[in-house]
Amino acid sequence: MSQRRRFTEIDSLRGLAALIVVFYHYTVYYDEKFGHEQWGQIDLFTFGHYGVQLFFIISGFVIYMSLMKVKSVSDFAIKRSIRLYPAYMFAVALTFLIVSLASAESLRTTFPEAMVNLTMLQDFIPAVKNVDGVYWTLRVEMTFYIIMAILLSMGLVKKTMVIAGTWLAASTFIRMMNAALATDLTAFIEKYSMSNYSQMFIIGMMFYCIWQHGGSKRYYGMITLAIGYDFIFEGITNGLFSILFVILFQLILMNRMQWLNSPILLFFGTISYPLYLVHQNIGYVIIYKMESAGFLSITFILVPFLASVLIAYGIHQYIEKPSQNVLLGMYKDKREGYLKHPLIKK
Repeated sequence: MSQRRRFTEIDSLRGLAALIVVFYHYTVYYDEKFGHEQWGQIDLFTFGHYGVQLFFIISGFVIYMSLMKVKSVSDFAIKRSIRLYPAYMFAVALTFLIVSLASAESLRTTFPEAMVNLTMLQDFIPAVKNVDGVYWTLRVEMTFYIIMAILLSMGLVKKTMVIAGTWLAASTFIRMMNAALATDLTAFIEKYSMSNYSQMFIIGMMFYCIWQHGGSKRYYGMITLAIGYDFIFEGITNGLFSILFVILFQLILMNRMQWLNSPILLFFGTISYPLYLVHQNIGYVIIYKMESAGFLSITFILVPFLASVLIAYGIHQYIEKPSQNVLLGMYKDKREGYLKHPLIKK
């Protein structure tokens, strides 16, 4: 199977997933949470929350690819932090400010909670509220990073099949234990072990192996087990979407999804992270203000969407890119200086 330095189709797929989630939040989820005055239920976006499922599969692929390139746990942690924190911290501050100024009581967090949010660890602390509702997924991602960092420190990260099999078995045990006992402790373990989503990351990891090493039956076998896990513990609809996303990934690896390389989708892939971070609560404030002013047509959904896109582009262009260039440059210089120190053995 031919290999390329980067799959731009996966970037576009990430952008497509972000768009699906955005419109789901602005229509179906907003209606469930607050009630649109006129829009009603928008059936087209009923399944939009499955875009998060696609994000996790993409993350499994991309992060596992990154792990193969890093030198150490600290190298992995620093590079991930540089990638994630600048845009995130700005998004937290901006969202907190806008929600506070809008006096959106149901969305508000306290200033101390906002300070904790800046660490990206708030969802590990049950009493602390997220500044934006979508941040719960960052706890899942962070748990995945921690698991991978532990495996990297133990020199086990390349034993992909052992990792995937053990992880899926452990997740199965945890889900069965919680189903049988249903205590606060078992529910806590299920939530914070990310056993609800481990199958998604495993599918992504397997596709990295398929891309890197070819389509071995064992990789497809593990993907089949992960899909089976999804059907058993998450339901038929979840399982069917997993199959759809697996087909999409397979077609990408076979170079059959070239249409994803359109400039528009690549643009949304580029700004997908900041767009995901800022769209929900800021968009909700805009929707509420519009409806209060009598702008009730579904076409006005373009207003919060375009506002979120503009904010996301600004964050990407003026916060994310410059900070990453500066911080990665500083890290590279410091690391090279350390390696050139006369006391460091070659």
